[in-house]
Amino acid sequence: MPQYGDKSYWDDRYDANGACDEPFDWMCGWDQLESTISPLIRNPKSQQTILVVGCGNAPFSSELHYKGGYTNAVHVDYSEVVIEQQRKRFPDIKWMVGDCLDLKEFNDGHFDYVIDKSLIDTTMCYTDGNETTQKLFNEIHRLLKPGGRLIQISLHKEEEVEPFKDSKGCDFIVTTGKLVNLKLFDPKRSRKEISQDALYHTFAVFDKLAGTTPEERARIISEHPMTLTNALSDEELAELEVIFEREKAKEPRTIKWKECNRPDDLFEVFDSVLEDISRKNHGKLIEDEYLDIPDSSEELHSDPALKEFIMVD
Repeated sequence: MPQYGDKSYWDDRYDANGACDEPFDWMCGWDQLESTISPLIRNPKSQQTILVVGCGNAPFSSELHYKGGYTNAVHVDYSEVVIEQQRKRFPDIKWMVGDCLDLKEFNDGHFDYVIDKSLIDTTMCYTDGNETTQKLFNEIHRLLKPGGRLIQISLHKEEEVEPFKDSKGCDFIVTTGKLVNLKLFDPKRSRKEISQDALYHTFAVFDKLAGTTPEERARIISEHPMTLTNALSDEELAELEVIFEREKAKEPRTIKWKECNRPDDLFEVFDSVLEDISRKNHGKLIEDEYLDIPDSSEELHSDPALKEFIMVD
């Protein structure tokens, strides 16, 4: 397993002679998360103090700033290499090198919100993963104002994330939900890659109870469990599981349109094309749309979009 706890590992990963300095997102991005996150942050959003921990070079940070309008955020990472890269790309965003297990640069209760998008997944992969993740939660708890909120997105399951609310020194209440993993529907990824993915990401909201008045504490507790926008219901998850298992069970297509000797063969090819297009549209059926089939076989052969789907040499 990679040495995630070693700072040099991350510097080398982001450097690699420029090979790894392009923005990369491990999981869901701002376009998917905006409708879930925005209702959880008070207005005016530009005045809310936000800390993004373990930001890396994911597009999420710049999109939070430019698309979301959350301009009063500090984006922190362990790696000096990636922070320097991000400063050059986005000089008007606040970047900082720091150890998210010990951000002594900030006083207690400095932030209204902390956003963690997958840093928990890294700390849980440390040799002493459980202990390290508890340290992370303890530090986030310290940095939040009374009544402050941790918004967390993780590759781990809800039952793995929830217990950290009781980390030593922490007084949190939490609501969790499941957000569909849209990478499952990325047409650029192979069926093998997709089969190794999780169906959903865990979305968690931890509210800090420590330091609140009895009235504030009662109000915060009354808000949980929350209704999280776009969280999957049990029925939706079951439906997604059926679709996913059906996709994994399919045999790879080998027939090409040039090999079609019968009309039924050609119909089979275009059925497969439509299935792929359907998967591109997040598994939803295409309604009231028609595939624009070229008039000639020569045009069909040369069409780049269809060529990708029907495996023309």
